Amino acid sequence: MYQTPKNIYFANQPPIAENTIILTIAEFEAMRLKHYIGLNQKAAAERMGISQPTFSRILEEAHRKNTEALIEGKSIRVYGGDVDYKRSFMGYGCQNCNHEWEDPTASKEKKVNCIKCNSNDVYYLVKEFI
Repeated sequence: MYQTPKNIYFANQPPIAENTIILTIAEFEAMRLKHYIGLNQKAAAERMGISQPTFSRILEEAHRKNTEALIEGKSIRVYGGDVDYKRSFMGYGCQNCNHEWEDPTASKEKKVNCIKCNSNDVYYLVKEFI
């Protein structure tokens, strides 16, 4: 190690602008998906709705910024514009009556009947929407 890191914790007060690294929301999300959740780049890019090469460029810039903050002892802030949060839906759908219902314990292996028409022609359903 060349020298002791200047940044041994993340600041809990608003940092001075000249001593701050700003991560975009996309950069933060790319790091979260790749390194915290553990997705590969292809899966993470799909989750973000972007191409894998674009994901790779965003992740590389996030790494560069985090490295700069660690080496130079700068604070890190995540900043961006309007954010749309996705909501997950997990449950089942009925082929017979087209009814869909949410079930947080749903799985492909679980055999269930439709809660509306009692048909056993039911499929596992996962959706994300804003």
